[in-house]
Order: sequence, then structure tokens, then C-alpha cells
Amino acid sequence: MSYTRKVAYNTAAQMIGKVVGTAISFVTVAILFRYFGIDGIGKYTTVFAFVGFFGVLADFGLQWTLIRELAVDEDKQKVFSNIFAFRLLSAIVVYALCFAAVWFFNYPYDVKLGVGIIAIATFFATMNSALVSVYLNNYRLDITVSAEVVGRAITLGLIYLVVKGSGGFDLAMTAYIGGNVIIFLINLYLLDRFIKFGMAFNLKYWRHVLTQAIPIGIIMVFGFIYYKIDSVMLSLMKGMTDIGIYGTAYKMLEILQTIPVMFLGAAFPLITRYATTGDERVRPAFQKSFDFLILLAVPLVILFFFLAEPIIHFIAGAKGNEFVSESTVSFLGHAITSVTTMKILIFSVGINFVSNLYTYMILSLGRQKSVIWPTLGFAVFNLALNFLLIPRFSYLGAAVATLLTEIIVCTTYVILTNKFLALPIKLHGALKLFAAGVLMAALTYSLDRAGLNMFAIIAITLVFYSGLVFLFKAIPMELVRTLIKK
Repeated sequence: MSYTRKVAYNTAAQMIGKVVGTAISFVTVAILFRYFGIDGIGKYTTVFAFVGFFGVLADFGLQWTLIRELAVDEDKQKVFSNIFAFRLLSAIVVYALCFAAVWFFNYPYDVKLGVGIIAIATFFATMNSALVSVYLNNYRLDITVSAEVVGRAITLGLIYLVVKGSGGFDLAMTAYIGGNVIIFLINLYLLDRFIKFGMAFNLKYWRHVLTQAIPIGIIMVFGFIYYKIDSVMLSLMKGMTDIGIYGTAYKMLEILQTIPVMFLGAAFPLITRYATTGDERVRPAFQKSFDFLILLAVPLVILFFFLAEPIIHFIAGAKGNEFVSESTVSFLGHAITSVTTMKILIFSVGINFVSNLYTYMILSLGRQKSVIWPTLGFAVFNLALNFLLIPRFSYLGAAVATLLTEIIVCTTYVILTNKFLALPIKLHGALKLFAAGVLMAALTYSLDRAGLNMFAIIAITLVFYSGLVFLFKAIPMELVRTLIKK
């Protein structure tokens, strides 16, 4: 089966599930926004940002090492059993440290307790990612996405019950444990179709795994610092209101960041084989991935930029006015709200689509060690910007620091990737997509100014954009026909 057919099949099989899963996530966020308000979302963002750092430590490159090892090592049972066992032991230690560490910070009690609860939920997510790697390797992400939909639906249902019963913040956080446990159990139950579940303790192989994982882990830690440490810094340097305003935009846009990860996760095993075997098909595969990500990124950036206020207002419901008007910072006489923050951050999300592609390519080439120093530089740059900007501009400074860092990251990874493997990108397709995006932006702005309903605007402009993509022949018709057929 060709690259296009394999990726198209895997992507199409999971598309409905992923759309449903994303919709469930938005509904979950909406319920929490409407129930907790700005300060509650500040606590919510703080908890997930704090645990997120330890989540990176618990993974420390093991998932991508597992994906790569499954792609290149014929003894897949040995690979899975050893890495799963090592991952289990390290995750127990790391998440225990997470809950212990939070008590050294001046957070409210419910935030500290929430960290312990989400640490347990994230533990199951960490272990589930090892199972997901097996499904990735077998091009069966439809199974993992289905499990994810069920788990998210359970999380949503539990949160709804908490809200209906007027439960507290910490009780709402326990819903994530239920959802993540179910996802893990479903994937574990179906794993035997592809590999036998078990654990092995081959210390010699563990050392090999660590040599592969440590460079990726270092990159991930510094990557967390330059992209997500701003939330932690805001919570420590400012307060729950400021982090709530920032988190209003950040939590919604964080859902969008799963889109390139979903697609690249599907494409990564095959690209890895092409790259490691010197197969010339790696170049057209990379080009198709680039075009597809641009195809998705352009309308997302446009819609979330021009419709930032109605989107936030809709998500927050009765508390919409609070979310779109609350401000602790002004710039040039204008109050900076969550709407402003979203308009800045959505560009970093769009750029992240491309930088993710090049990051995955570097990993597939086995060149992870080469990006340790650049990633350290990104972390230092971002920390310096946040230390400089947050005291004066709070969440506005954090948003600007994130965007500037993402631009530098993407540029650097493009240069590094081409240093190891010449991957000249043909931009004629992307330029056509940008042209379609400009016209879509003009239509979106006009319809919004005319007072049209947000959902009507989204539907009309997406149809308009799709029509322009076909009219301009911005993507190969062969790819379109394959996607439709599948």
C-alpha cells in the first residue's frame, strides 16, 4: 500500500472519532468555564500546567523511543515489554514526587489537592501512551481514538454530575481519573490483537533505551519550558485571575494542538521506515504531510482570530461577559482581555503545525541529540522573555513570549532538518492555500461585522474555503480522491 493510502486510511478511520472527541473536549471546557468562572479556570490551568511538567519527566522521550524501536527492531515483544516496565516504574516515582513538590508552593489548598488528583489521572495517560505506540505501529489509531472518545465522554458525564450536584473543584478533577482509567483499560484489553501484554526487565536493553530516550527527554523538558512554563510562572508571579484570563484562551487552543499530533502520529511510523532505510519516498511523503498541515492550519487560524470573542462568549455561556471583559492589564490605553490573548496565541498554534512536522522528521532521522542545545536555547530565551514581560504585562507578556519563541523554534528546526536531509518544500500549494485563506478571512470579517451567527459564519466560510482549495487546485486531486475513496 502506498504512503498516501496508508496515511489516508489511518487518518480517515479515526477522523469521525477525533472530531467527536474534540467536540466532547470543548463541551467539557465549556461546562467548567460556566461553573468555575475566571478564578476557577485559573486554578484549573495551574493544576494541569504543574502536573504537565512532571508528565514530561515521566515520559522523558520513552514514547517516541518506543515508536522508533517498534519501527526498526524485529523483536517487537522485547521492545514493548521492556519499555512498558521501565515506564511503569519511572512514572510511579515521578508522579509521587509531583504531589510532594506542590506543597512547597504558595498555592491554595484546593489547587494542591487538585495536583495530586490530576497526577493520578496523568499516570494512567502516561501508561496508555505506551499502548498507543503499538497501535500507531500497526496503523490502527481507529482503536485508540474510539477508546479516547469513550473515556472523554465518561469524563464529561462525571463532570456534569459534579456540576449538577454543586460539587467542588477537587471533585470535578477526579472525573479525569475515571476517564483516563477507562481509556487505558480499553486499549489494554484489545492489545493482544497486535502484541502480547507483559513486562520484562532486561537491564542491558534498558540502558540502550535510555541512550535513545534521554536526548528526546531533554528536548521535551526544555520544550515544556519554552512552551508551557508561562502558565506556571503566571500562577506564581501573579495570581488566579491573571492565569484564568490566560488559561481561557490557552485551554481552548490546547485542544487544537492535538490535530497535528494526531496526523503526524499516523504518518510517523512509515516516515521513520523511509528515513532509516534511505527510501526516496521520504521526500514526497514529507511534502504531502506539509501540504496537509497547511490545509488544516489556515482556516483554524482565521476562524479563531476573527471569531475570538464570540467563541469565548459561547463557551463561557452566562459568564461570557466576565470572560471577554475581565482584564488586569492595559496596553496603549486598551484593556487586554482573553480575546486579545487568543488572537495572539492562535498564530503560535498555526506555526506549531509546521514546527511539529520538522520535529518529528528530526526524530525519525535519529538526530535527536542535535537539537538538545537549540532546545536549551529556546527554553532560556522563553524564560528570559517571561521574566522580563510577565511582571509588567502579565498574560499579555506570556502570550507574546510564546509566539516569538514558536517562530524561532520553527525556523531553527527547518534549518536543522535540511542540514541532515535535504527536504526542499514546494510552496506553490501552500501559497494557493494562503490565497484562499486571505479571501476566507475577508469573508469571515464581513460576516462577523454584519452580526451573523457564529456557527453560520463558520459553516459558510469553511465551505467557501473548501471551494477555493478545489478551484485553485491547492492540493493534488489524487490525494483528494484517495481520501474520498477511503
